Amino acid sequence: GADATMGEMIFARQLCKGDRREQARLRRPEAETLFGAQIATNQISEGVAACVLAEEAGAAWVDLNCGCPIYEATRRGLGSALLRKPAKLARLVGGLVEGSPLPVS
Repeated sequence: GADATMGEMIFARQLCKGDRREQARLRRPEAETLFGAQIATNQISEGVAACVLAEEAGAAWVDLNCGCPIYEATRRGLGSALLRKPAKLARLVGGLVEGSPLPVS
């Protein structure tokens, strides 16, 4: 088995609004002892809120998705669209690292 696992990409905004599909993606399977939550966001406040929810769900760290090329993410300025604005991405990462109770990758 794997030493560490990562969940599916979670849209932070929908997670913070209580969307059941996004909440299901946050659940850590009991057999997985080192689990990371992967979030898609472009706003510090909702990203930090998602990090708090990830910690409450048992995640060991949070990964900011900066590579997803699907239209559903990029049309919202998420995933790989973040790479188009490096200064904004730097502020986002800095804000998440500062505000998150978990390590951020």
